[in-house]
Amino acid sequence: MKNILLIMTGGTIGSVNRNGIIGTDTGKCRVLEMYEAEHNDCHFEIKFPMSILSENLCCEHWEALINFILSLDLSDFDGMIITHGSDTLSYSSAMLGMCLNHLDIPIVITAANFVPDDLRSNALMNFNAAVRLIENVYSGIYTVYGSGTENGVEVYIPTRINEADRISDRFSSSDGKPLAIIDREGNMKPNPNFDMRLLETHKSLTELKNVHLEKKICMLMPYPSLDYNNIILNENTGAVLHLTYHSATVNRKALTLLERCIEKGIPMYMCSFQGSADSIYETSDMMLKNGALPLYDVNKESAYAKLLLAVNLYSNDIEKFINKNIYYEGVGDLNEIGN
Repeated sequence: MKNILLIMTGGTIGSVNRNGIIGTDTGKCRVLEMYEAEHNDCHFEIKFPMSILSENLCCEHWEALINFILSLDLSDFDGMIITHGSDTLSYSSAMLGMCLNHLDIPIVITAANFVPDDLRSNALMNFNAAVRLIENVYSGIYTVYGSGTENGVEVYIPTRINEADRISDRFSSSDGKPLAIIDREGNMKPNPNFDMRLLETHKSLTELKNVHLEKKICMLMPYPSLDYNNIILNENTGAVLHLTYHSATVNRKALTLLERCIEKGIPMYMCSFQGSADSIYETSDMMLKNGALPLYDVNKESAYAKLLLAVNLYSNDIEKFINKNIYYEGVGDLNEIGN
């Protein structure tokens, strides 16, 4: 019988619907009750380090959650499930994937689209998939979420899962395909193009003992007529992360913000360039020649998490950290996990 540590953080999977208003249900775990009504194959120990709706997530919550987990004695556990809200699931997946992959048990992050008692909810299906995944791997960090496909629940590399689409509520992977599928019978079908053992053996940031995220990242999304004069850079701004359009471009007026960043000694990164591209647009070339720094083949969530860690924990050599493979966040070759 597997001994699993269940970390509840709130979110829809840890909430109830009270007269049409969804809110967290502190101290209770309805999805676990539902699982145990059908299964008697695991022993669970539950901890509640926080209970928030994930749209309210801040860096302070990441600090508390990561430091809480790092303080635990995990020697008696065969795996860990972290339940989370779906709104910021992709962001926390990236951060937790980078910070916790050196731990010696499998860690699975999951969420739900509706509260567990809602007949439309995928909470129990996702939770069951998390347990089945722990039965099939011996370490590594993963995110599981069923986006309504008939095949079952997708298993994602946590640093490659993209924020859910606002219309369909479906998550996706930066490399275009999930790591594996867990069907409704609990059988895991790995993607033949991926070697899952790489996730189980890859260890980084093994020296990480305490996380403090004082410096913040100013992340900007491009859109027509973005007014760069409204962007405030203060003493707590550790870096600017400017997302690009799909062609790796931004408006030429971004140069005015870049000039302000250089004056204040704040690095400005552009995300995301394709490493396989043999040419770039003149607007991007202008930004790079004037001091902007490119990020290649990485989604916004991992770029944000990686920069946040870099400016706070590795400020003496940010570039070395940025160019390091923390947990397969750089997609590289779409047909395999790259370094």
